[in-house]
Amino acid sequence: MQRPWLTIILIFMWVQVYSKDTLQHGPAHYGYLQLLYHSGTTWSRTEYLSDEFASGFRGVEMRLGFQSTGKRTWELFHHYPRFGVGVNYTDAILNPKDTTIGNPFSGFVFFSAPWIRFGRLTLYSDMALGLSYTSLFHDPVLNPYNDVIASRLNLHFSYNLNLGFILNKRFDLYAGGGLTHYSNGAIQSPQKGLNNWGFNAGLSYHFKYSGKESGHAAGEPDVRPSLTYFEIPDTLPGNELQIMAAVGIVDKQRLGEMEGTHYFTSSLTADYAVPVTMKNRITFGLDYMFDSSLELSIKGVPPDEVTTLQKSYLGSHMGYQVLIDRITLLFNFGTYFMQHSLDRGIWFMRAGGRLRVTDHLHAHICIKTKAGIRADWIEWGMAYYVHVP
Repeated sequence: MQRPWLTIILIFMWVQVYSKDTLQHGPAHYGYLQLLYHSGTTWSRTEYLSDEFASGFRGVEMRLGFQSTGKRTWELFHHYPRFGVGVNYTDAILNPKDTTIGNPFSGFVFFSAPWIRFGRLTLYSDMALGLSYTSLFHDPVLNPYNDVIASRLNLHFSYNLNLGFILNKRFDLYAGGGLTHYSNGAIQSPQKGLNNWGFNAGLSYHFKYSGKESGHAAGEPDVRPSLTYFEIPDTLPGNELQIMAAVGIVDKQRLGEMEGTHYFTSSLTADYAVPVTMKNRITFGLDYMFDSSLELSIKGVPPDEVTTLQKSYLGSHMGYQVLIDRITLLFNFGTYFMQHSLDRGIWFMRAGGRLRVTDHLHAHICIKTKAGIRADWIEWGMAYYVHVP
C-alpha cells in the first residue's frame, strides 16, 4: 500500500500549494480532492480460483476532480458534471496467501454526472476508464492456474451510482455502489476478466484554484460555484449516417501453453443515428465482421481450407450514444443473421467510445463481446459521420 498512499500525499500537497490564491485572474475554476474506500465481492468465470475469490476484495482510491460551471453548452446538458483523474489500488483477493492475482494499481479519467439534486443530497452517475497494472498474471510455468488475467496491463472500467451529501462549504460525504471490471479485451489469453461488485464510501475536499473572488460573505470560503439553471435550447440536431471501420487482434492461448497465436479481426458497421435529446442518440445498424481465428472453429474443415466467407459474420444491432463535448460513449446490442460457427454465440454487444477529430471524422475504440458479456476483441478504427434528412 506504500505507492498509492505516496501518490495521494503528493497530490494533496500540490492542491494545498496551488490553491493558495496563486492564480486570481480571469474566470474562477473549482476543484476537489476525493478519497474513497471500496469493498465487496469478486465474480469471474474462473475454473480454478473460486475459493480464492470467496474472500472478496477491498481498495482505496484518490481523485482530483473539477467542477464544471456551465461556461460550455455541453456542461448544461449534463447538469453541471464533474470530471478529472484518479488512482486506485485494490487487494483483488483478501486471502493473505494469494500469489495468483496480485493487487492491481490503476490510473484513470472519470466523469460524474448528477441525476437529481434535492437540498444537500445529489445522486450521481459515475464512470471511470483507464489502465491497470499487476505483477501477477498467467504464466504456464510460474502461475498456471491464473485463468482470469493474462497480461500486466489491463483495462480498468468502473460504473457506480453514488449519493453525495454536502457537509459544509469544504467537505462532502459519499456512499454508493457499482462494478469495477479488469480485462485486456482478449489481446492475450487465457483471461476471463475480473468483476468487482461492491460499495464505496468516502470524503471530498473542495477548493478554488483560479479566478477572482465571487462576492461571498466575509469569512466564507469561495470554493464552490453558484449553479444557475435556465432553459436550454431544445432544437435537436439532424439525423446522421455513421460509417465505422476497425481492426483488432485475438490471442488464442490455451491454459498451459507457452505461447499463443494472434489472429487478425476487422469490423465494418453502418449506423443510422436519431437524436432523442441534445446529448443522447439511438442508432440502428448493420455489421460485417471478420475473425481469422474462426479457422479453428469450423467443424470438419481443416484450418487451411476454411474460406474467408466462413470466417465472416453478418449482423445487425440497436445502439445508444451519449455525447460529452468531443467524446461519444456508445453501446450496441446485436445478433448475427449469417455465421458458420456458433463459437461466438448468437448475440453480441459493443461498448466503448469515439473522439471527434473533425466535424465528420471520429476515432473509434470499443470492445466487441461474444455470447453476451465475454470480451471477443478490441476494435481500433475510425468513423465517418454524414448528416442526412
